Amino acid sequence: MASKATKAFATGMKIMGGGNVPTYTLEFLTPSGKHKKGSYMTIAVPYAKLGRSGNCTVQFGEESETVSREHAAIERSGDDVYIVNLSSTNPTLVNGRPVRKKYYLNNGDEIQLSMEGPRIRFNETETGTAKMGFTNRMNLVMQQSIKPYKTAAISFLVIFILVLSGAGFVIYNLSENLDNQKLLTEQLKESTKAQLTKYQAKSDSLSKNLQAYKKKSDSLLALKKGRVSYVEMIDPIKDKVLAISVERLQLRYNGKTYNYDLGDRVMCTGYMIRGGIFMTARHCIDSELTNNLVANYIENNGGKSTLFYKAESYDDNISLEFTNHDLKADYSMDKIVSRRIKSKSRYLNGRFRIPDYFHGADWAYMKTKFHEGVPFDKAFSKRLKAGTELLVLGYTYGTRYRADGNMEPYFSTAKVAQSGLHDGTIRITEAGFDGGNSGGPVFAINSKGDAIAVGIVTGKYRKSELTKNNDVVWVDSEIQVITPLGNFK
Repeated sequence: MASKATKAFATGMKIMGGGNVPTYTLEFLTPSGKHKKGSYMTIAVPYAKLGRSGNCTVQFGEESETVSREHAAIERSGDDVYIVNLSSTNPTLVNGRPVRKKYYLNNGDEIQLSMEGPRIRFNETETGTAKMGFTNRMNLVMQQSIKPYKTAAISFLVIFILVLSGAGFVIYNLSENLDNQKLLTEQLKESTKAQLTKYQAKSDSLSKNLQAYKKKSDSLLALKKGRVSYVEMIDPIKDKVLAISVERLQLRYNGKTYNYDLGDRVMCTGYMIRGGIFMTARHCIDSELTNNLVANYIENNGGKSTLFYKAESYDDNISLEFTNHDLKADYSMDKIVSRRIKSKSRYLNGRFRIPDYFHGADWAYMKTKFHEGVPFDKAFSKRLKAGTELLVLGYTYGTRYRADGNMEPYFSTAKVAQSGLHDGTIRITEAGFDGGNSGGPVFAINSKGDAIAVGIVTGKYRKSELTKNNDVVWVDSEIQVITPLGNFK
């Protein structure tokens, strides 16, 4: 109890000194003798008891018979706030479920003290005590930092004042002149005020450093023990992952234009990175062109082949329309060959492009009107160690298995198979993704415990070879690769 009283008193000192202390509010959903329905109470102390006892921060009257004297406690630990059941006879419920040991509270959670007892809503707040007026801060300190721990707090206060004013007390007793006494008293007040200001500054600095250290320590410990919460990492970034659908193909050759409807089917994934840049795999916007021999021929023999695409986030907040000519990509490793193919009733002789996506060139991007995106690190993407766990988001299998219309991207994982880059790519193993994930983001967890984009899903490593007849033969392998973001320029 003494440690909790000390913490409560230190919090009170910080509040009175103008320091910012995080707060939350409790909204009373049912009326009681001490609280009207719909009223609020702002809580600033790190440990607040709820019950009928006079020592409780949140008190209920004797009419609340099913509320224990000390029924429950809400405690803040770093950025977390949780509730603990203190009563051995009456349960504490959160959202209708009894709390066994402790429960980490989320914004809007409903707390109930016993089955028939009063209901309270927990609400997070973004503002702390620094913006409160002096009177409000004083009331908080008196009700929450002093009253629940009256004896301990007063004892601590007396000792604190005696330590600061010991020299002044001796001088006061030795002085016989009333004017000198007043002067010395004023000097003592100024000295005490200066000491308190100095103490407050040191306390704030120490508190800030401890919080930063704890956050980093918790993240690193979670990484080491493999207990990282992927939900917390993925939830705020999945709306930056877009489903890419191809709508139509337009061919222009010898003064004529031909349009072909391609069904508006989801066939790939893309994503937004910071700066409003849309990123995807080059083969997602290019293979539909190179695999179509007529379109390939027209594009490389004086005509123009244009593919029209659409990319959308699952929540419809981001929507893009673009063509294969709008994105910047690296075509330097592609091969141009001369071939003769038959198209309908005639033969076409000309140049054809054979793409190479599997040596680190499987990237394409464009600047958009948007500004937000996921964090990324080019340098980090080139130095991943073997065994590093990777997180992947994408539109696996397109829309084939989404009968309910839910277009939220699928989550999967993989691991780095070999440290560093090989042929410009990151070799991976234990890949949990499949067709449709191409072009999607690949994340690694940095030393701070944050998910950082490091690559683009490419697929299984393939090598193109030309036969004596200038036919292209693709040699498949079982090696899975992703293209590092460090490659795009």
